Amino acid sequence: MSTHTARTQPASEAKSSVVNSAVIDVPADRVWRACTDIERWPDIFPTTRRVRRTEVGADEVVMDMTVANDLGVNDVRSHRRYRPDELRIDFRMVTLPPAIAEMEGNWSVEPSDGGAQLSIEHIFLPRQDGTADAAGLRDTLFRTTENVLAALKQWLESGRDLAADDGLRDAWGPRTAGNGISAATFENCELFFSRLGLASLDWGDITMVLKDLRKESTHEDWTDWHRRWSALGVHYEQRASEALAAGHLETFRTANRKAAACHHYAEFFYFADARTKTDSRDRVTEIFERGIPHLRETVTPLDVTCDGLAVPGYLMRPPGEGPWPTVVLVNGLDSAKEVELYAFAREFIARGMAAVVFDGPGQGVHIGRTPMAVDFESVVAAVLAEAVRREEVDADRVGIFGVSFGGYLAARAAAQVPGFKACVNLSGGYDFDNYRDVNVMVREDFRFVFDQADDDAMEELARTSLNLRDVPPLTIPLLAIHGELDTIIPIESCERMLEWAAGETELIRYPGERHVATNYFGDFIPRFCDWMYDHLGAQAR
Repeated sequence: MSTHTARTQPASEAKSSVVNSAVIDVPADRVWRACTDIERWPDIFPTTRRVRRTEVGADEVVMDMTVANDLGVNDVRSHRRYRPDELRIDFRMVTLPPAIAEMEGNWSVEPSDGGAQLSIEHIFLPRQDGTADAAGLRDTLFRTTENVLAALKQWLESGRDLAADDGLRDAWGPRTAGNGISAATFENCELFFSRLGLASLDWGDITMVLKDLRKESTHEDWTDWHRRWSALGVHYEQRASEALAAGHLETFRTANRKAAACHHYAEFFYFADARTKTDSRDRVTEIFERGIPHLRETVTPLDVTCDGLAVPGYLMRPPGEGPWPTVVLVNGLDSAKEVELYAFAREFIARGMAAVVFDGPGQGVHIGRTPMAVDFESVVAAVLAEAVRREEVDADRVGIFGVSFGGYLAARAAAQVPGFKACVNLSGGYDFDNYRDVNVMVREDFRFVFDQADDDAMEELARTSLNLRDVPPLTIPLLAIHGELDTIIPIESCERMLEWAAGETELIRYPGERHVATNYFGDFIPRFCDWMYDHLGAQAR
């Protein structure tokens, strides 16, 4: 059984369709697995040079690939919805080769005489610039898909998919399994490992939480995750209390910082119960403030009010005499000023700069209580005005930094609030027109922070108000850092920000990295701190 069939037909007046199929002498479940196990595609298909899979929902992924075939060498992105009950994949291409304006289609597997028939349909629209015609594209897609089917057929019928099962192909391995962490749990949670490490949590902490964890997907099912991180947070609170009572201050600092981080990560994407989430978030602040008198940095509260709302924050600085060059750090949707921003602030402080962190509306202690402001620059202006009143702050040398959505907020504020000398944008963008394409976890985060009833309302707000189109161009130096495989804030949005800016710009980009490029914290944190050091004229002490 080794037949191939193909047909081409018009799908409409504007769009065309090409359908290829092959009968493969292996059971349908093995064909389905090969179609969905896309990390193995570079081994299966000679034309696939690179592939990255990002789960965006239950049975929903975004696939980024570099493909070399008759259409040239192209980076493409496909939004795929799996229908395992039907053995069918529906796809829509988000980025395409230059000759194609639009493309969608499906892969379907059907049992056939002890084997399976795999059919692939492409429905496409040529670009209307004369670079290609429908008939020529149909022929090209037919040839390239025939090659895909032939390669997959050879892979499966030779049993290479079974041979690949003999080893463990990911970082997960026997030691991890021996600790009670399944391969599925490892895959569902690995997105967060680098971020947990940034906040002082180590692999032992992660192992204790993930052991027998019940979590069915990366972006959903947070109840057991919340319970386990909360329990570890309580454990570290007790350790910190015992260490402080015994006068072991370094042990206290470590345990207290871990306790705050545990309670923060318990709640950061937990939305099942708003009261539970805000209680966990409040605990983060309580724990951090318990530790302030014993920190190596000098930390003083900032009392800021903006439009009648208290905006709590801290001024953090090195030991010694000021005034200090100072960096204002801006949160995104789900970071904590006491956790991730504190980690970044420590790096600035170590290089002779002070740092200001704060919770604006929709952030930190205000999350779930006060919606985030679209005109967030008014909040930043109030924070800056209070900071420069302090004698510890050099008002002529102030920069601004933002992470994720906070990168957008930082650039927006720096363009409209006088007084900043330089801006660092870590994974923020120019606009959020792609709201519908981001995963369910981040969409829920946006709705919660902005207090929007549903995706339709949030999409409208994102499209009309969360962009820099009507903001005057940024004139101070701008450093942007971005992962090329970011599906939350695509790198194209970051590039639009750089085009919008009128001053000096620089982009550090990481091929193969997702949102915030977390695997490269050790590379880019020193780089953006040193960049800010140079632009603020800081001096090592």
